[in-house]
Amino acid sequence: MKLFLYTLAIISTTTFVHSQVGINTENPTRILDINGDLNLRKELRIGGTDIVAGEAGTKDQLLQIKADTDTKNNWKTYQIANGTGSLSLYYLNTTKDDTGILFNTTGSTAPYNMDDNATDWTFLTKNKDNFVVTDGTGSSKVTLSLQTTVQINRASGSASYSASFACGIFLKKGTEAYKLKAVRSDVVRGLRGSYKIFNLNVTLDKLAQGSYEVQAACRNRNLGSGNNLVNLGIGQPTDITKLNQAMASSTMTTTLLHPY
Repeated sequence: MKLFLYTLAIISTTTFVHSQVGINTENPTRILDINGDLNLRKELRIGGTDIVAGEAGTKDQLLQIKADTDTKNNWKTYQIANGTGSLSLYYLNTTKDDTGILFNTTGSTAPYNMDDNATDWTFLTKNKDNFVVTDGTGSSKVTLSLQTTVQINRASGSASYSASFACGIFLKKGTEAYKLKAVRSDVVRGLRGSYKIFNLNVTLDKLAQGSYEVQAACRNRNLGSGNNLVNLGIGQPTDITKLNQAMASSTMTTTLLHPY
C-alpha cells in the first residue's frame, strides 16, 4: 500500500511539472498562461536555470524580445545622445546625387522666404528622401544636412572672377506642394576651376503625423554676362582638370528623432 502511494505521488509530481497551468483560462497554451493583469511587485529575471537565478537587468535597461537570430530574450542598454532629451533615433538615411546641376545663364538675386514653393529652383534629383512621423504629440524632430561641391569655369579669360548661387531644402507632407524650409546663398571666387564645399543644415520640430518627402535644390544668382559669364557647376565639375565627379557629388542626410 505504501509503495502504491509513493508511486502515485511520483507520477502526480511528474505530471504537475510538465503540465500547463492556466489562471482564469480553461485551455492554457503555455506552461503558465494568465488571462488577466499581472502585478509584479519585485524584479523580473530572465534566462535562469535550475541552479542559477536569471538576469534581472540594471537601471534604465529595456527588455528586448528575441529576434530570429537571437537565442533568448535580452536586457538591452540604449544610449540616448546628449541634447535630445527624451527623443531617440527613429530613422537615419543618406542619399547621394552624382549627377549635379550646371548653370550657364545668370539668374535673379532676389531674396527667398521660408515656405516659398519650388518655382525657379532646380532639384538635385537623387538627394531625395522619404520618412514617416508616427508620433502624434508634435514632439518629433528631423535634422537635414546637405553637402555639395560648387565649381566655376569660363570659356575664355584667365583673370579671377566670381559667381553667386543658393541651395535650399524643400519639404512636403503627403500630397501637399514642396515648401522651402532652409536656404543659404554663397559665392565662389577665383581663377578658372576654383571650387568650394557648401554645407546647409536645418532642424525642423513640431512635426505632425504623416508621410513626408524632402529634396535638395539649388539655383543660380549672379553669374555675370557676355564675356564675363561664368559657368557654375553644383554637384558636378566644370573643370575636370581640378575636380572629378566623385569629388563633386552631393550628399543629404535625414535624421528623424521620435519621443520614446
